[in-house]
Amino acid sequence: MIKLLTKLNRSLERHSDKLFGIGLGLVLFRNWRQWQADKVLVGQLQQEQQALPELSHTPKISVLVAAWNEQPHLKTHLESFLNLTYPQIELVLCAGGTDGTLELAHRYAGARVKVLEQLPGEGKQRALAKAYTLAAGEIIYLTDADSVYEQAALTHLLAPIINGGEQVTTGSMRPLVGQQHHFLPAYLWAVDTAANLYSPEYVKGLLGANTAVTRQALESSGGLDFAAPTGTDYQLGKRLGRSGYKIRLAKSSVIATSYPQNLGTYRRRQSRWLRNLLVYGKQYGAEKDLRQSYQTITIGVIMTLLPLTSPISGKKGLSGWGILLAQAVSSKVRYNLITARLSGRAVPLKLWLGLLPMSLIDFVIWGLPALDLLVGRKKIAW
Repeated sequence: MIKLLTKLNRSLERHSDKLFGIGLGLVLFRNWRQWQADKVLVGQLQQEQQALPELSHTPKISVLVAAWNEQPHLKTHLESFLNLTYPQIELVLCAGGTDGTLELAHRYAGARVKVLEQLPGEGKQRALAKAYTLAAGEIIYLTDADSVYEQAALTHLLAPIINGGEQVTTGSMRPLVGQQHHFLPAYLWAVDTAANLYSPEYVKGLLGANTAVTRQALESSGGLDFAAPTGTDYQLGKRLGRSGYKIRLAKSSVIATSYPQNLGTYRRRQSRWLRNLLVYGKQYGAEKDLRQSYQTITIGVIMTLLPLTSPISGKKGLSGWGILLAQAVSSKVRYNLITARLSGRAVPLKLWLGLLPMSLIDFVIWGLPALDLLVGRKKIAW
């Protein structure tokens, strides 16, 4: 057996260049075939987005927002809310921080905007729980202070509840208009757009920037008064699922929100998302989430370290690594083509040129949560 494995290893090493060429060809062919299917899905989604549903009635909506040190975004956020044409909607804003967020919020307080003070150390979850005590709506809409309201996105999100009898809906997101020409937001936008396109009709998680839930579902799942130093949206989704509620994905509801503009912010966000799945996935018995998280971290570690082992793994190891990298880059090419079709915006040259190095950086970022989990204070850090 040892002789056979040694012979096989030598054969793979000898033919590694040929195997790499075959693997690369298969990767390109697979993604070309997938792109043909992508175009069909894009056309269907475009039709859905253009067909704005007519709501059968207009129950009162309460929007809950926690805003801590969000002064740069808050004016745009509040003014876009006041521009909504939905007839019965209120915003309950729990604001605080050291940058004047609360003072700015008070300037907009009135019949449609209720303002509470968010105290130091309360965090997003307790701020939302405080805001909920003043909410009068039949439907609760959850979004973020760095997001911008759009009537079409809101209507698409509410239609499955108001017209279709659903209890929980969630949508997708895109970068703010001023960010869409920046490299990192545009790169992440393509990934989010593809994820939204491929997702099933019902999903397991919530997007905190774009979610609607009936008061009945929220109350019967325990409300918003639960401990969540991080993982607010993840825990709420699991609590709703545990109470028997399905989460309907409204693919046509896409809200503009602030995206990471530097690698440090992106790295912290990605780590927080993966750690949420690992820390709270075990608590809620979400075995699939745990497997996917471990798989993502493992791929990140392997793809980061594998080139360093080339003195041991040889050319065959590098060939395998190159094929996996080619698959990652080819997928990102498709994601950007999808986003270009849906948004009507051309993909800038700098984004095409950056797909390869950014894919490599992604692997590093995927693997780093393994280190964060070893440090107690980072395990649940925001």
